[in-house]
Amino acid sequence: MRIRFRKAWAVVLGASTVAYGSTVGAQGPQVYGPIKSGQTLWGVASELKPQYPSMTLFEIIEALHVANPEAFIGNSKQLKADVSLMLPTQKDARTLAERQNLPASQRSPAPGQVAATPVAAPTTVAAATTPTPSVTTSESPTPTAPAATTPTPTATPKAPTVVIRSSSANASEQQTLAQARALRESGNPQQALELLLPLAGSLGGDPDFDYLLGSTALDAGEYNHAVFALQRVVYLQPDFAGARLELGLSHMALRNFERANAEFDYVESLNPPQEVADVIARSRAAMSQRERAASKLWRAVVRARSGFDSNVNASTSDNRFLGFELDPQNQETDSLFLGVGAGIRTAIPLGNEVEFYGGVSADHSHYPDADFVDSTLGRADFGISKRWQRVFVALNNEYHYGLIDGGYNNRGAASSLLGGYSFGTVLLTGQLRSGTLRFNDAIDNRDVDQLSTSAAVRWQPMPTVALGFAVSVGEDDARQSGSDYSRDLTAIRGSLTWQADTNIQVQTSLGLLNADYPDPFFGMTREDDQFSIDASAVWTDLLPYDWVFTPNARYIDNDSTVTLFKYDRFVVGFTASRGF
Repeated sequence: MRIRFRKAWAVVLGASTVAYGSTVGAQGPQVYGPIKSGQTLWGVASELKPQYPSMTLFEIIEALHVANPEAFIGNSKQLKADVSLMLPTQKDARTLAERQNLPASQRSPAPGQVAATPVAAPTTVAAATTPTPSVTTSESPTPTAPAATTPTPTATPKAPTVVIRSSSANASEQQTLAQARALRESGNPQQALELLLPLAGSLGGDPDFDYLLGSTALDAGEYNHAVFALQRVVYLQPDFAGARLELGLSHMALRNFERANAEFDYVESLNPPQEVADVIARSRAAMSQRERAASKLWRAVVRARSGFDSNVNASTSDNRFLGFELDPQNQETDSLFLGVGAGIRTAIPLGNEVEFYGGVSADHSHYPDADFVDSTLGRADFGISKRWQRVFVALNNEYHYGLIDGGYNNRGAASSLLGGYSFGTVLLTGQLRSGTLRFNDAIDNRDVDQLSTSAAVRWQPMPTVALGFAVSVGEDDARQSGSDYSRDLTAIRGSLTWQADTNIQVQTSLGLLNADYPDPFFGMTREDDQFSIDASAVWTDLLPYDWVFTPNARYIDNDSTVTLFKYDRFVVGFTASRGF
């Protein structure tokens, strides 16, 4: 599986043509992606586990989901293809996960808390060639030049230690600042930030304090706070390139790419050391990749199918009904099948968590031993959705047009109102659907108006397993007087999804459908009870060139009080699909 990481680091700089301060300790944002078709959140979290060693996979999944809401379909945890994920810092990821109230069995032990005891302020380091915040590090406890050694881009630089020189910082505030420094240096920037924010009212505007506040906020993933504080620093000290670098990284995390590039341009104009130039180059590459993914509003897919169907026309195995010999086309017929299809979809964000989506597709199936059921189906749909933190609603419209054996068979249209609410590991959804189904003139007595409602619950007790249950009721109301095709429908279905491996997801479901025909059907009372079982797998790393392989099988047993409609059917095959 292809992984593309983009990681921007702020580095320790020596005394060069630009004064950066002794250290710049903020860790810039990471980008993972773009997501491939068929890739799952569980698989992504498994690959990112080394980045978050102290967190469980449950916590990583929740953190990624909350930090990247636009990367998922609706309010589900199903990733969109071709999007990229902005990875939160370790501390920020833990904070996001803790806010989701996961069960104790899915949480990791809380990290050790740092005692908030007063820490003596370290010795101040003299400023370099331009006025910069007075800083010191544990490697430089005396007023000397910064260490010449710089961390490599694969190691996290240590956070700077800042001494506030402003006379407005009283003894109590200095004590709080020392506690914040200790927390940040021990890897707890979120707790450090919580101590620093209340001091912004009295110490904000002092470039030393603002730099400490901004760098800590960047480490904690609170990018708005980082931008606010660092902007004040560069206003007072325009050539403080360290603050400009971190300001650019903060803008990048907020997707203010134009502002980020402007800060990076300014830093590059100061002829920075090669380490800083490398940081900027990586950051620009990450932004470029992110912009390409975000600007891809359209997605195309092609697919090919093959397999065997034991009863292509869903007909009885009997050859007679009410004393009449049945046409061979109305008797059970088996055949191999081949199919091809293509489609294109779009998802356009409209702002304020509102999205317009839509698409068109066409599929053709050929049955060599029963070409009288060769079918072509065209579909189109469009809709608009709105999501809040735990709630989503959508209005969807769909259309289809079907051909059988090269001639028009039926067409349909429907509108659906959907809604959902998620809490913890449970997602509740509901739908109200109204539609029409129209057939060709030879069988127009089958024309019906349709109305149905459904409710579903999806429970994910662990990242590898999801259980679902749905129930629906509806009716088909025949358009023609005297038609035998009015019916009342009741259906239930249970499902299980298992992430067997990073690249393999297995799905299975069982369903029961009851169709009750209130009017006599050719003079007989008709009621159908249908049982079905489905199994499939999505295998994302079996075929080359990013093709997704999906084997599938289905068994249907339809029992009816009218023998003409009693049948069973077994279909097995596979689909190979690829998105562009």
